[in-house]
Amino acid sequence: MKKIVTLIFTICSVISYSQAPTTCSLDPVFVGSNKTGIWPDSATNFAGGAVNMAYGQNITVKVPKDTTQNGFKICFNRVELSTPTGFTNFNLPPGLNLLAGTSVTNAAGTFKFPGNANTCAVISGTPTSAGTYMLQFKVQPYLTPSGGACPANPNVTGGNAIVGPTTLSYYKITIAAAAGVKEESNSRAIQLSNTPNPFSGKTSIKFLVKEESLVKISVYNILGNKVFEDKLKSVPGENSYDLDGSEWSNGIYLLTLQYKNHTETKRMIVYSAR
Repeated sequence: MKKIVTLIFTICSVISYSQAPTTCSLDPVFVGSNKTGIWPDSATNFAGGAVNMAYGQNITVKVPKDTTQNGFKICFNRVELSTPTGFTNFNLPPGLNLLAGTSVTNAAGTFKFPGNANTCAVISGTPTSAGTYMLQFKVQPYLTPSGGACPANPNVTGGNAIVGPTTLSYYKITIAAAAGVKEESNSRAIQLSNTPNPFSGKTSIKFLVKEESLVKISVYNILGNKVFEDKLKSVPGENSYDLDGSEWSNGIYLLTLQYKNHTETKRMIVYSAR
């Protein structure tokens, strides 16, 4: 453990993510539920990141078709998301931006999510300053009172701001200080790799050894905490191991493989809609 912690926090060559995501996708579990609003919710919150490491947080937004207030049916035309007065860029960490999905209109920093629709956005970029940032979202619904059924495809440019706005100020993103992450090997390389990387769910680890021996596979998060360990017996030549990271939070991980007196460490990136 000490070796891995030292490996992470010793300033050596700094390695960044592959390019930060610029597109979003719908979370299938949230879309399939009977809930509306934003996913992740306030309990799950947004993933943390690190300075100089590319960041990606997928967001799914479900705007309902209608609601009832005091016995009257009200149809949703759209919900607008903007930055409240006194803040800049949703108070996102410097280096990050909110990018709209294909069915979302972004006009001068105001994101318009259509009524009766499942849409998405993504927070993306490379953080430049450490700290904990409480995000600020001004939410303004545009509604149309109705005595009958609401249309399946509402007029997204119509409606009135008859309620609201409200401010969501419970989402946070914690950015850790820059960490030197060294991918190390030795002269007798094991040729450790994993595909895909970044990955969501499972990734296939491959390594090459000359002899049969006990191999230990360990995974550490960016704070140096071990999140996974397994042992297996290798065979001469190429070996393969399927690693399941579906329950891990988005972020950077260190994959370490120990074979006899040889060690190799590679970075992995977990990025998923969850």
